[in-house]
Amino acid sequence: MSDDISLAQGTAQSSRNISITALLAAIGAAVVSSAVQILVFTLIKNKLARIYQPKTYLVPERQRTSPPPRSAFGWIVSIFTYKDTEIINKCGLDAYFFLRYLQTLLFIFVPLACLLLPILLPLNYLSGRHVTAFNTRKSSADDDMPAGLDILAWGNISPDKTSRYWVHLILAVVVVSWTCYVFSTELRVYVSIRRDYLTSAEHRLRASATTVLVTDIPDTWLTVKALSFLYDVFPGGVRNIWINRDYGKLLQKVRAREGIVARLESAETELIRRCKQAQLKQQRALASHHQPQYYATKEEEEDANLTAAEIAQDKGMSSGKLTQSAEEAVEDAETNAWRRYNKAAASSAATTSKGLGLRLVSRAEETVIKGAENITTGINKTIETTNGFYRIEGETPEQKLWVNGTRAHTLGHSKIGIFTAQPSETSIRASRRDDSLGHSPHTPIIARGDQNAKSPGPNQIPYSFGADRGIGAQDSKYSWWKFWNGPKSGFSPPLPHGYDGNENSRGKIPYANSLKQIIIQAKAKVKKGQKQKYPLHINHNYKEDEADALWNKYINKTDRSTHRIPRFGIIFLPYICPWANKKVDTIYWCREELARLNIEIDYDQSNSDNFPRANSAFIQFNKQIAAHMAAQAVIHHTPMYMAQRMVEVSPTDIIWDNVSIKWWESWLRTSIVLAVVACMCLLWAIPVSATALLGNIPELTRRYHWLGFLLGAENMLKHIAGILPAIVLAILKVLPPIIFYHLATLQGNRTGSLRELSVQNYYFFFLFIQVFLVVSISNGTFATLARTGSVTSVPALMAQNLPKACNYFFSYMIIQALSTSAGHLLQVATLIMWFLMPKFVDNTARKRWTRNTSLSTVKWGVYFPTYTNFACITIIYSTIAPLIMIFAIITFTVLWIANRYCMLYVYNYTEDTGGLLYPRAINQTFVGLYFMEVCLIGLFLLVQDSKNNNPCLPQAIIMIAVMIVTVLFQVLLNQSLGPLYEHLPVTVEDDAVLRDEAFERVQAARTVEKNEFESVAFAVSCEDIELSRVHRAVGNTSDRRHLIHTGATCATTSGNPDKRDGNRRRDVEAQKSMSEALFSGHHDEIEDLRPADRDALVSIAFHHEALRATRPTVWVPQCDLGVSDQEVQRTKDFCNGNVWITNEGAALDSGLRVIYGTNPPDFSERRTLLRVRYYASRGT
Repeated sequence: MSDDISLAQGTAQSSRNISITALLAAIGAAVVSSAVQILVFTLIKNKLARIYQPKTYLVPERQRTSPPPRSAFGWIVSIFTYKDTEIINKCGLDAYFFLRYLQTLLFIFVPLACLLLPILLPLNYLSGRHVTAFNTRKSSADDDMPAGLDILAWGNISPDKTSRYWVHLILAVVVVSWTCYVFSTELRVYVSIRRDYLTSAEHRLRASATTVLVTDIPDTWLTVKALSFLYDVFPGGVRNIWINRDYGKLLQKVRAREGIVARLESAETELIRRCKQAQLKQQRALASHHQPQYYATKEEEEDANLTAAEIAQDKGMSSGKLTQSAEEAVEDAETNAWRRYNKAAASSAATTSKGLGLRLVSRAEETVIKGAENITTGINKTIETTNGFYRIEGETPEQKLWVNGTRAHTLGHSKIGIFTAQPSETSIRASRRDDSLGHSPHTPIIARGDQNAKSPGPNQIPYSFGADRGIGAQDSKYSWWKFWNGPKSGFSPPLPHGYDGNENSRGKIPYANSLKQIIIQAKAKVKKGQKQKYPLHINHNYKEDEADALWNKYINKTDRSTHRIPRFGIIFLPYICPWANKKVDTIYWCREELARLNIEIDYDQSNSDNFPRANSAFIQFNKQIAAHMAAQAVIHHTPMYMAQRMVEVSPTDIIWDNVSIKWWESWLRTSIVLAVVACMCLLWAIPVSATALLGNIPELTRRYHWLGFLLGAENMLKHIAGILPAIVLAILKVLPPIIFYHLATLQGNRTGSLRELSVQNYYFFFLFIQVFLVVSISNGTFATLARTGSVTSVPALMAQNLPKACNYFFSYMIIQALSTSAGHLLQVATLIMWFLMPKFVDNTARKRWTRNTSLSTVKWGVYFPTYTNFACITIIYSTIAPLIMIFAIITFTVLWIANRYCMLYVYNYTEDTGGLLYPRAINQTFVGLYFMEVCLIGLFLLVQDSKNNNPCLPQAIIMIAVMIVTVLFQVLLNQSLGPLYEHLPVTVEDDAVLRDEAFERVQAARTVEKNEFESVAFAVSCEDIELSRVHRAVGNTSDRRHLIHTGATCATTSGNPDKRDGNRRRDVEAQKSMSEALFSGHHDEIEDLRPADRDALVSIAFHHEALRATRPTVWVPQCDLGVSDQEVQRTKDFCNGNVWITNEGAALDSGLRVIYGTNPPDFSERRTLLRVRYYASRGT
């Protein structure tokens, strides 16, 4: 929809008096193009389920939807079978409210169309100016005479029938009243749905439901002890406190490590591929002595693919511990936290963590494929449709750790309890205020007040205003001229409980009172700025012997991957002056750098308290209502301190770089960003219009002498003039959303949700000005407004221009609706990214896995405003040109169908604002009402009867009153419902507690039934295993080759099904095998975990992403040459086990493409579980 901005100023003015034939011709091309795209979608949607139905199998089970019918238009019927609650559970609140917004617009415009069209169309046509002109035989060449579709609009009322404008006034009031009523009803529905969603038992389990982000915390309160006692006044008390620190340098290392891992995997994979390619070339050379031209047969290629699969199923080699399960991830995080807060434990843990690590095989016995009995059609075809995924028979390593979704080994409760009870300067499990004051033996010491702090005696504490006479007497000496100061109360300013100035000044250098102290401070600064010394990361005694390397038998050293590293730390220098930089072997350099970064990151994570504290903290309460109360309460006595508080913050939605921004810095950034956005909204039409000049380059070269050097290349300039404008215009279309997202981040938004809300504001006003105002208003209007400088002339100017542009928006809305909906269904960009890009980009198993598991998503900040702009345009022209409602109804209906299909079957949603975009979209739609009222005021004032009088002044006055009432209505509506948009009322807590208890009973019953079922299923499965062994013993190579050709399994080889049924079974089997391999055995929801494991995950949920980062595992493919195994072994020897590397679960096929059959070895379901999203609530 970004192509809306390509319209020049005053474009819509040229569509005046357009006929119905010209209108149909204008939209004819769009209709044909959309029909072709929908036809292609209908033909290929069943063959490319990965593109058009990925949510039926390529997402966790609870987010999956049932596949639509395979008939041509069965998908249209299927989208109506899903209830609203199912859409919320599977797609989220933002997706649901977006669809509801389109439904709301239809609910507004359909009744209005039924009312306005039968009244206004005959009224404008029968007694219009064109009838009078025809009777008096007036020339039709008059520019002011309505013609075409304009005879159905406002301007066709003749001067002698101006009394009929009362009908327009009455219907305009009806439009305003009906729209306001629907919006108020929808906002109440929104509040109700969001309230029920936030208080659902599944959502209340999540850390985001009970956690508040507090910013701009003063230094005196920036301790766990102080915050614990400050916030313990709220119901239930404080559960956890995470004080944020500035981990910017650590985060840079983590991101640099991710890039080095990707580069090392690419270089190792390329090395193995080149060795295999050289070996195949040698084989063909030897075979050419007997056969001049040798080509591998299809059977030989299939045998090679089977060999590759058998290699991939081999154990392979691994170096390092490969963490996969949630429990192990939590256990590792707990160990790291213990090491951070207990140095003795850190030293002992460090000695056990070094070495070669654990093999993945030792945890899971056997890996991946045990045979090729159930392989479907040829591996080459499978790779083309699955992007390198290869089905693995048997249990994958992570699946063997589970039995029907239950962890085989559990995490000890004692260990979790020990960790959560440990005190910390940064994160604690906070205690209750009353327990701390009562000195309960179960209360952690860190949560108590300072036992040694001296407190004033009972006679020394002032209890009334001005009770301290000493202070009052001292103040009276100076207060007579300090009139800006009020009288002293005698009360000291609030300080944290048990406040200790020395404790708060930790890490800061005190004020120097002497030269000696100044010298000591200088030495402290120098010592603090010294470079940290880290442990050795490589084995310096190890020397790479390239002569004995297996790769040396097949390729030369010059064939290995190389790259240039920047000198002087200038990152972009290799791209500017590549010859001035050092050229290094990629594999050798990446090994050493990765080992160094692993050691440094592990050390920094274990000593995180060395990083400076930021001015913000996450505070988790025991009760959800306490978090919402804390977010709305006035916390600090000093203005602007602890003023910005956010609730319902997802851990993965945090923009960590902005968490520590000060309030004045945020204001300054916001001012700069708003100025830039305003300039873009007003001036973006200039570069868009300038693209037309690029199409006239030959003429410009002849007109301007300074372009004379281009005169000798007229032919080339003609080709450039035909291509360059389209390229530049395409760039200008894509840039605004990208710029707005960067500006919203620069503005200082702390979370992705706030960034989406900011972008929604910016992009809506950008589209409204560029698509509606700039296009509608003629070139001379702005000059007239600048010349007059009067605000009162705005209604008249708008009234003169907007009615003339109505015909343009008829075709504009239909064309945009058809092209957008057809584009959503066909997914052209996804097709290119799936079939074309992998051939050039996805050269490693991880990249192929990432492309397989990364589905298309939606940026709501730029998605909502496009449709909001459509709604505003429709409202503005509802009474001026009522015919637009027909086109609006068609537009929103088509878009609703296309978007509903994509949200159910195509798009995946990783983040969600919890529906906050919906009330903002409704408030933005009020802009359409205001512009309609302003335009009608101007139109009423411009009406003249046959005597050149203004008979519509009463109508204009009434419309001004209606506009004032509309403004008051919106203000009162937001004042009454605004607090409920984000926060929960206290009245819902009791019912929510009852739902929690019911949920716990259901979960307990499910656990008992599950254990009973597993005990029965285990006895049955033992017999099945024995039978399966007998069946496997019967198979041979020819049977496997037959199965590859037929694409059927042993259970489906009987009979002679037709080709279509076989293809259908093949697709289903491929989808099922992929979903089982990638998602089976993983918890995708936090309610699936035991309470102890759930609490352990929540305890680390709001750790900085730099602290949550785990050591990655380099994933390379296996090969039958031994090169891959040797690379794993050499990496282990050189790096002393500080680099984890494995070649399990991946191999090369006959076409030397990477295939894989499982998740990456360092895949951790903690990453999934820590996505504590607003919309992640699921039914049980």
